[in-house]
Amino acid sequence: MKRIWAWILSLLLLLPPGLVRAEKTVLLTFTGDCTLGSTESTRGREDSFDSLIDLNGMDYPFRHFKELFSRDDCTVINLEGVLSDVPAQENRTKVYRFRGPTAFVDMLPMNSIEGACLANNHTSDYGAAGLKRTIEALEARNIFWFRIRDTYIYEKDGIRIAFFSVDSANIYNNIEAMRREMRRMKSEKLADAIVVLVHTGTEYDAKRNEGQERTSASFIKNGADLVIMHHPHVVQGIDIVSNRTVCYSLGNFVFGGNSEVRTEPYRTRFVTALYTLVVQAELHFTDDGEYAGQQLYLYPGFISGSAPKNDYQPRPVGGEDAALVMEAVQYDTNFELPGVTPDAEYPRVVMPYLPAEPEKTEP
Repeated sequence: MKRIWAWILSLLLLLPPGLVRAEKTVLLTFTGDCTLGSTESTRGREDSFDSLIDLNGMDYPFRHFKELFSRDDCTVINLEGVLSDVPAQENRTKVYRFRGPTAFVDMLPMNSIEGACLANNHTSDYGAAGLKRTIEALEARNIFWFRIRDTYIYEKDGIRIAFFSVDSANIYNNIEAMRREMRRMKSEKLADAIVVLVHTGTEYDAKRNEGQERTSASFIKNGADLVIMHHPHVVQGIDIVSNRTVCYSLGNFVFGGNSEVRTEPYRTRFVTALYTLVVQAELHFTDDGEYAGQQLYLYPGFISGSAPKNDYQPRPVGGEDAALVMEAVQYDTNFELPGVTPDAEYPRVVMPYLPAEPEKTEP
């Protein structure tokens, strides 16, 4: 009997630290920027997003990732645009204004997408009325949303995960309130883990900036367990802060706002607008809800299968194409990333398991 227990103990010791205690997991998936619509001037063109949806059906843009999304507990997109049947309150002072009909919300549930981040610089392209119609369309199809101080609590098996979000235009007026709320949720056991989506960074820059680093580190110090960033429209790197992960930019995903995809590098040979990164985060918890650790899976992809034309249908990539995407991510990452694991459907990078560490909070 002693030999049996010794054998079991030796197996347990081979597992990643912290994994032995984990009894429950929650698998979350995140994508880059999604614009489910067109500009007013291009809506009627044959190559517009709206026209291709009319031709190919609502399931068309997310079709290649539907199976992956269906395997998780919750998929969250960054919805960068407005869902409204009328162009009322269009902000014509902006160069780009993105809008799709409210019916386009059906793309989300039929592709196993459960949540939408609305903290970005395009949800107000059609004023307060456009934002209101977008929220109403999401709620009518049971898609949860979160934006700035509107936090959402996702629950599974008694585990509560709080979703926070903010964009660069609103961050300075809201960051301290967000940090206080994160600390309160953790101290009062209202959330077992906190995920923050931040819309910030320099557009088309291959590397994160100092503001992205400061912001993400500040959120983690105040209770965040995972930080996902958008806005640069290209992929950027990954960081580990207090054994929590920061993904600085996932690039675009289903991006209906542009009929062309720039395949030439921006400022460096590593980064183009064609690359995208889908991130799955497996969060581990003890049976009583204590956060135990996390493991991330990175899925490289292209946002179009017919670049430089945008067919608005991102797809996973493997082989040399996957290596190109991960080379761009590595360019902005200060540690060596694992190689791509081949898979017939979804080639991926399996990140090391990160056990929980004692939380560090600011006074």
